[in-house]
Amino acid sequence: MNHLLYRLRRDEEGQTLVLAAIFGLVLMLCVLGTVNLGRAVYDKVQLQTAADSAAYSQAAVEARVLNFTAYTNRAMVVHYASIMAATSYLAWAHFLWAGISPLMTIAKLIPYIGVVVGAIQKVMEVLMRLMDVAVALLTPILSAANLVLYGLQEGAWWSVYGGRLAQSMVPEAHSGDSTAHPYKPIWPTLIPLANMAVFAQARGHLTMIQNTIETAKILLNAQNDAVQEARLHMLEVANSARQPWVAYGDRMRDPSFSPFGRHWRIKVICVQLGAVARTELGGFQPRGGSGAVTRAQAQVWAGDRLQAAANCWFLHTQIPVFTFVAMDQIFNTVTPFKESYSKVWEPKGFGQKTLATLLLLKPVLKAMDAIAKKSTPNPDKRLFLLSPYVYFAPRAGAMPGLGPTGALGNFAQPDVVIGLAKEGRDYNAEDGARKYFGRKFSFNGKGAGRGNVDFSYTNSDWPKVAGLPALHKGLNAFAAAQVYYHRPGDWKEQPNFFNPLWGARLMPVLESNAAAKLAFGKVPGLSTLLMH
Repeated sequence: MNHLLYRLRRDEEGQTLVLAAIFGLVLMLCVLGTVNLGRAVYDKVQLQTAADSAAYSQAAVEARVLNFTAYTNRAMVVHYASIMAATSYLAWAHFLWAGISPLMTIAKLIPYIGVVVGAIQKVMEVLMRLMDVAVALLTPILSAANLVLYGLQEGAWWSVYGGRLAQSMVPEAHSGDSTAHPYKPIWPTLIPLANMAVFAQARGHLTMIQNTIETAKILLNAQNDAVQEARLHMLEVANSARQPWVAYGDRMRDPSFSPFGRHWRIKVICVQLGAVARTELGGFQPRGGSGAVTRAQAQVWAGDRLQAAANCWFLHTQIPVFTFVAMDQIFNTVTPFKESYSKVWEPKGFGQKTLATLLLLKPVLKAMDAIAKKSTPNPDKRLFLLSPYVYFAPRAGAMPGLGPTGALGNFAQPDVVIGLAKEGRDYNAEDGARKYFGRKFSFNGKGAGRGNVDFSYTNSDWPKVAGLPALHKGLNAFAAAQVYYHRPGDWKEQPNFFNPLWGARLMPVLESNAAAKLAFGKVPGLSTLLMH
């Protein structure tokens, strides 16, 4: 027995069991800490993904509004081009009628043929009147349609500005949160205001009401640089959409030989006779005083002219033989203050009178003048107006200005910032810790004790950034997304609301216009947080 006790006293076997038990406890705590840290990282990743999704979703909605604006602006351009085309046909038909009708009057005196010519003349008169009525109805209908399109544009912008952006952007569904413990918006008042200001400033002003008032002034031709620029922009785009036949007769450099064309020319030796035409949408410079109202509207002008020219050694002259003009407008803005008018040449001087006699133009001019005065369009009033439209306010600057009233950067392309948080109490009460509503771990499985370790989120763990309202007591994440304009290929053009080429993409938070309005970049602690 003494020998056995001596051996037990001297025996070293089993001492590693004690060390294993001690280090096993440490290892268990490390494993639990790693699991908890991994869960926290996973939750932060899910939170950041939710913020990215919310920002991208909002930018995509804004991109759809901008594309809708572009589509409706293009529809307005098509309407203006259609009005110009209709007025061109009206002017051309009455211009031709002034020349054809006298010939038909002469042809009716020919036996047998005169009966047929008389019937054709009656049919053409009816067709002319039908065309007059159709154009007189078409012009105000398309003008009113443009006003409706503008109303839809403003409705789309206001629905996003006052509806979606004014609310805190919380994702409707995401795998990282639940209805019981949803993500919370960070600064639910400041961030929406910044996003609303950026969205509105894409049109030039900080608030949408300012934009709407300024845009409506297009209708009144207000003396405002932005309004005048927008009017001229629409006029240029609409005129560029004209078909060549409408614009100048389709054969500007190669006139036709047919007198039924809108641009034709016949030349004999040094004397030539032909027709030229022009149609365009134009505006008038605003003026104060009593003339401000009468000069407020734009005008569609379409004219056809028969002209003769001589380039002989004894005579050099160009003569406007006969001119017919049709105008669509609300107010008569230029002399002779009519919707349509015609003019015939009155020879002056020995040379012009000699040329008129040689070409036998005097009786022709007299007959054309009489016919033109009898066959003016009926009705002759075609109400036309230049509708307001939502236009882009580009800015050639890459860096956004700081503060609420700072100018937009990124060439005035709008963006949004989203901030989401997972509260510490929600983090502690998630599914993995629901039993205890905390993150306490115990190796003996019984209540609190010396063997317990608590990994739950506490108030001392939440970040504090000087100079800004407190972040949430939990996990915080920010994301930004930009509405950008991109035309594939080698095109180089500034962003605009005439081509539907707007898309959405994520962007660094500190480079966004919304973050600049909140002065994120001026807060060192927050800058570090956002950059990591």
